[in-house]
Amino acid sequence: MPSHASDEQLGDALLQSVEHGAFPQDEQVASATVPCSALPKLLEIVGKAGEDTKNQVRTLSRQAAPDVDGWIAQARKLQADMQRSQDTATEIVHQAEAGREMTARVQDAASKVSLLHSEIAYNESLAQAVEQLRDISALLDSAQNAAVHGHVLHAIQTLEAADGAFKRLGPFGAARVVGVLRSKEDQLRKAIVETVTDSWNGLMAVDNTKHRISLKQSIEREATVHVDTVVEALVKLHLLDSVVARLSRDLDRIIISPRLAMGSDRLVSAFDIAGDDIQRAGPVNDGSVKVTLEDVHLIAEYLSTRLPPTIAVPLSSKLVPILASRLVSNLLLPAVPLSTDGIPSFQDSLSYVLGLVEYLDELGWSGQNRLAEWVDKSAEIWLAKQKEAAISRVQTIFPKEVREKKTVERVETQVISKGDALHAADDQDDDWGADWDDEAEAGREPKEHIEEEDLSAWGDEGDATAPEPEEEAVKEKPAVGEDADDWGAEWGDEEDTKPVSTPKSTAQPVEHTEPNGKSGSQKSPAHQEVTLRETYTVTAIPDAIMEMILQVVREVETLNSPDLAKSAIAPASGGLYAIPSLLLAMYRATAVMHYSKDIASNMLIYNDCQRLSDRLRLFLQDQAEKDKTSMLPQHLQPSKRLQPMLEADIKTIDGFGKRAYGREMESQRQIIRDHLEDAQGFQGCTNVPFATVCDDAIATTIDRIGDVKRQWQHVLSHSALLQSLGSLVSTALTKFINDVEDMPDIAEDESRKLHGYCVSLITMSQHFQTEDGGGEMRDTASIYTPNWFKFQYLSEILDSSLADIKYFWTDGELKLEMEAEEVIGLIDALFAPSDHRRRAISEIRRTSVR
Repeated sequence: MPSHASDEQLGDALLQSVEHGAFPQDEQVASATVPCSALPKLLEIVGKAGEDTKNQVRTLSRQAAPDVDGWIAQARKLQADMQRSQDTATEIVHQAEAGREMTARVQDAASKVSLLHSEIAYNESLAQAVEQLRDISALLDSAQNAAVHGHVLHAIQTLEAADGAFKRLGPFGAARVVGVLRSKEDQLRKAIVETVTDSWNGLMAVDNTKHRISLKQSIEREATVHVDTVVEALVKLHLLDSVVARLSRDLDRIIISPRLAMGSDRLVSAFDIAGDDIQRAGPVNDGSVKVTLEDVHLIAEYLSTRLPPTIAVPLSSKLVPILASRLVSNLLLPAVPLSTDGIPSFQDSLSYVLGLVEYLDELGWSGQNRLAEWVDKSAEIWLAKQKEAAISRVQTIFPKEVREKKTVERVETQVISKGDALHAADDQDDDWGADWDDEAEAGREPKEHIEEEDLSAWGDEGDATAPEPEEEAVKEKPAVGEDADDWGAEWGDEEDTKPVSTPKSTAQPVEHTEPNGKSGSQKSPAHQEVTLRETYTVTAIPDAIMEMILQVVREVETLNSPDLAKSAIAPASGGLYAIPSLLLAMYRATAVMHYSKDIASNMLIYNDCQRLSDRLRLFLQDQAEKDKTSMLPQHLQPSKRLQPMLEADIKTIDGFGKRAYGREMESQRQIIRDHLEDAQGFQGCTNVPFATVCDDAIATTIDRIGDVKRQWQHVLSHSALLQSLGSLVSTALTKFINDVEDMPDIAEDESRKLHGYCVSLITMSQHFQTEDGGGEMRDTASIYTPNWFKFQYLSEILDSSLADIKYFWTDGELKLEMEAEEVIGLIDALFAPSDHRRRAISEIRRTSVR
């Protein structure tokens, strides 16, 4: 229900709302209705409030009246100032307009004055240009008149003056009349050039048909024309260089080149000088250096006496370098001797060359420096030619010498202890020594095992790395030292020659003997020195290389003999010592190519490297003894100069041979592994048709080793052949042993089949039959095949009972060949689980050697 409020309350609420925008706070007033009867009262209240507000405004206005009057006065003053400023601005605008008009009039007047000055200047320059054109025309007429009357120099000078006048024409240079005068000048210049050129051709007459050149001092035309006048004219026309170059080419083509170079008819042409003419003649009868240089001297004399210096000197700068080049390439270089026998005559030739250089210097000519420099470098040139000849000889003789095979003997002295197998053999037969004794090979203990890599022949010795034997064990299980790459490293490989611990293999040398036959052991009453001899096959290359090295030594001695010590070539003698290393480097670089046609190429390379290094060592020893009484200075003695280089080369050659041997061995081992890999671990070797594959794998492996023996037996020494074959057999046995040990289960029929394979592989012992000192044959397979006994035990295990295997372990030597876990693994694969198997395994583990 709406509330009621008094008219005063409503009026007050209305005033509050109008004046302050306030809403009534009294709820009764806010919700009250406004009746019509209240409107008069409300109007009255509002009217009264309006009157009150007006009264307040009037009161405030009366109070602020003084301030307002001041503001009004200031506003009026400001308005007056603005009016004055506007008037001033209007006046400035009027003045600016008047200034622009005045400036425009001044500029117009200045441009007119400038135009008048330009017209005056143009008229003056035009008048001047006309005068210049008249002068140019007169100069051209004068030049033409001089040329017509034969006054060529005057005509050229006049043309030069006219040309300078043309350049001074400035902007008028493009005028049509100037073009006409320029055309006249060009025609006149061409006529003068033609006249001068014709005169030159008359003075320097070249007859290509008769191969003749005539050099004249003057010729008769309308007037006498002298060479000096023509030369001066050519200089002024800037044509001297071109005509001199043409004359140089003509002289070289007609006279010099035929005299110094052999023509298509394989002949060298001579020349004749008669008066002003020089003409090609018949063939040269004497092609010696002396006669040729004398002819060059005649050519220089002919040119210097018939040409003024103004032509001869510039001609020499073009002709002498050509002449020197042809002398060097066609005469002097071929005259460099390849042997010391020709050095005296070559020394005379150098003297003749220096004489020619001195004569050309006297003439004031240039370009002969190359001849002088060639003489100064004659020793270096001779040395370079010696190196080239050595390389050429290598390339020539190697293909021939590699086909020539011969058998050489290696002798090695070894000190052995009393009681060694070799010592005993020697006691039985004093004549032993025709071949290396196998017991001696068995008794060697090499210092290291090196796996050879297929490395470049240009590398140094660091290229042949030396992994430990354990590295090979990673490849195939177990580690039995199958690789024999380094047979060449010590004339015997640690693994391939290491004997199995059996009563027969007890020979132990006092000290390992190096391949060069040296032995550092000390003899005692209980020791005996034995000389071991063995033959192997090499090509003729090592001896050919040594002959070339010996030739170098002889040439050094000859060059330093009293007869040649003061020659120009003598200083190059020390440089000859670089040739041996160069020859050996060439051998290493080309060996693979030269030996490639031989089926045993790598083994021949190895043998040749051994032969070469042996001969180099012996050469150094012998040369050191000879140099003790040598008359050569110490810095030129072969032992002093060659020893450091050849020792490094010997090391490199040995490494190169080892790498060749290693490549061949690894290749053959890989072939054997591939054959056995066809059996795929011999799993299911009794199943048809895979059984045939396994049979073929064994058969091809055995055949392959037989083929390799046939390839190598006429190349390698006997002991080396046995050792290499031992490495290959060891590879085959290792692969077979690992495959059998990796089989998780071996049935009885498989065991019999595998045992049959073992029997077949054991037949390879036939390759190791050697004759002892008493003439009896001995089987040395166990000596050269490190895992031979292990393989035999594997064969026995495959065909034995559990009790037999246990006996092999406890009372035999099985534990020396196999690890306990290997035997246990075979037992697990061969026998079914049982108490007997368990007890046998326990016994093996308990008694295993730790």
